[in-house]
Amino acid sequence: MKLMVTFDSDGVQEANIANAILASGVPVNVERAQIDGDDGWTLLDVKDEDAEKFIEALKHPGVTVKIQRDAVSHNRTECVDCGLCISICQKKVFSFDDSWQLQVNSERCVLCGRCVMYCPQRALSLQK
Repeated sequence: MKLMVTFDSDGVQEANIANAILASGVPVNVERAQIDGDDGWTLLDVKDEDAEKFIEALKHPGVTVKIQRDAVSHNRTECVDCGLCISICQKKVFSFDDSWQLQVNSERCVLCGRCVMYCPQRALSLQK
């Protein structure tokens, strides 16, 4: 399960993720992070069965946690199934089905934004 963890200026100054890992005993994969001195966000991957326990351990002032669903929005009307997103996505979010229509597995997305930047039809967008 993907968790989007956002930090305000207080939350970014603490070792909240490390403390939650230690307190819960839940292993976490950090997939992407953007942190500066004032605020930031981190995309984490946690096993579904451990998510509730980890979220509880992560509750702290200055920290907001939400489950990340449908990270990539695909506008079927605008898409021409060119496959450019397939070729640039290192996480294999995109594929073709048997009839050569684009399929999106947004659970694999790490919010890098490359697909959105390079889509010639502007048929993709990120949902943070």
